[in-house]
Amino acid sequence: MLSRGLPPGQRPRCSARPSPPMLPTMNDTPPTTPSFAPEVAAVHENVLGRRIVAAIIDILLLSVIAAVFIALWGDTETSDGQARAGLSGLPFVAYLVVCLGYYALLEVATGQTVGKMIMGLTVASADGGEAGPGAIVLRNVLRIIDALPFLYIVGLITAAVSKRNQRVGDLAARTVVVRKPR
Repeated sequence: MLSRGLPPGQRPRCSARPSPPMLPTMNDTPPTTPSFAPEVAAVHENVLGRRIVAAIIDILLLSVIAAVFIALWGDTETSDGQARAGLSGLPFVAYLVVCLGYYALLEVATGQTVGKMIMGLTVASADGGEAGPGAIVLRNVLRIIDALPFLYIVGLITAAVSKRNQRVGDLAARTVVVRKPR
């Protein structure tokens, strides 16, 4: 009689004790899915309209911050009944950092900006899990590309034509914006 794993000529030992019950292994258990995986699986739902409204809300909030920056450090000029205001130099760079920080820090902490919270959206990994900090930072740094040439035209067109409403930053970071699970 040949027994696998035993040296030649050695017989398997019989025991009167029953074998302990087999514990489930990783291969025996069904795969678990993240809490918002069903939403990601149903990502074919068009969220573009909600994304646009969320972006408008975020831009309005950032406009208030811009007004504060301009009031404190900006260049203002009035002549012939017209007013001009803007930021340049270090205040402009600081404002850009605040804008990118607004998006990245809120999305790393909660998966949402204020606009996404109001519209019931969240950022997720394209494979159905939670988006990691690196992916969130990448998608937000690429907002600079999405914002070209003005008013997020590149991002809007990309999101409109992509199957999962992803802008350039989402495609590069492998993230999607989906409805937040209730």
